[in-house]
Amino acid sequence: MNEVQIEKLIFGGAGLGRLADKRPVFVSKSLPDDLLDIEITKSKKDFAEAKIIKVVKPSPIRQKPLCPYFEECGGCDYQNMNYENQLAQKSQIFAEVLARAKVSTKILPIIAGSNAEFFYRNTNRYYFTHGTDGNLSLAMHHFNDAKKLIPIRRCSLLSESSNNISASLLQYLNKFHFSDNPFSQIRFREGKATGETMIEIFTSSKTLPSQEGIVEVLKKFPEVKSLYHSEISGDDLNSARRRLIFGRPVIYEKIGKFTFQISPDSFFQTNSEGAKTLYDKIKFLTEIDPTDRILDLFCGTGTIGIYLSTLTKEVLGVDIVQSAVNDAKANTRLNKILNCQFMCADLSDLKQFKNLATKQFTKIIFDPPRTGLNKDLIQELCNLMNLKNLKLIYVSCNPSTFCRDAKLFESLGVNLELVEPIDLFPQTQHIECVGVFRKQ
Repeated sequence: MNEVQIEKLIFGGAGLGRLADKRPVFVSKSLPDDLLDIEITKSKKDFAEAKIIKVVKPSPIRQKPLCPYFEECGGCDYQNMNYENQLAQKSQIFAEVLARAKVSTKILPIIAGSNAEFFYRNTNRYYFTHGTDGNLSLAMHHFNDAKKLIPIRRCSLLSESSNNISASLLQYLNKFHFSDNPFSQIRFREGKATGETMIEIFTSSKTLPSQEGIVEVLKKFPEVKSLYHSEISGDDLNSARRRLIFGRPVIYEKIGKFTFQISPDSFFQTNSEGAKTLYDKIKFLTEIDPTDRILDLFCGTGTIGIYLSTLTKEVLGVDIVQSAVNDAKANTRLNKILNCQFMCADLSDLKQFKNLATKQFTKIIFDPPRTGLNKDLIQELCNLMNLKNLKLIYVSCNPSTFCRDAKLFESLGVNLELVEPIDLFPQTQHIECVGVFRKQ
């Protein structure tokens, strides 16, 4: 047993303390100024990781979490402090990530994505667990042990509607006491503005066990517009063999005045209300002119490009995922947008990017995955900026890779003019940001 005082929170959500031998120790679910009894779970030469055994003296900002599963579940990091303190901590963490990477720029104040601190997620995925009593439960990963699943009855980030649906579904399934559990996972997707829900059940079996009964249960909830069954091997959802059991193949969501279809494979911002805040911020920072031609890289289902389309002359969206591009094209038709085009292309293929770059774009927006941009693409973007007076807008869900990329841009003569963090994920350690890049 070790006693440690937590100094601050760091990127990734853990609290930082110091052991008696001066090594830093990282403690999840801790808060600044907590005095803790801890147990070391990983010990290395230069650092250690630990779990809380006892809160000896709580931080002044510590509070009782809303969720009864918070202390074990990996879904949330910060329910043990109020939202005002969460924003303050994220602002400090974001500034420290930039300072550590030696990225010097103007940092605008952090803003909340929405007014909803809880029940804001429009999607969530649970695992089925099989108890010794034969009953099924829904579960999330343990916060520091991915192999351990924590059974939960409800989630305070997903809607109460989906919580009620899952409770009714489990009540029905547990009539059967399955000796072997064929159920693997279940995913909920919601249209927050439309009140529509899509459910996808993953099993190891080719057919959906008790399908008729499941359909009967789910049809009692008018918000359920789609039910899919997907056969998978292990946890690999990419290899799922999917079939629609009942309802529509898509559900719909609204962001501002635009409607978007969501299919099972669609990437869509997890916080729908927060997405509007994010897109409004992109719109403001981009300073769109009616004559602008915008290149929207990593466009997904086209939400950003379509949201900006009425303000500009032309938008071309590019994504590597064909199903996302198909959704984007469907969304342009749905919204009667005539100045947006979408194409499928691999942006790591520089020949394809150079072909795009020959067009007269004036603004480039990119929202890459957490891994960020590859070096060759950054080089080509900088080469393009040497030829044209372009403005780059970088949307990132990972401040660490954002800083890495910002340093490379800087070395090639393109500076990060300003950046603004946005909290799209209350109760968690995740931070979104939007950066503006210009040629020096």
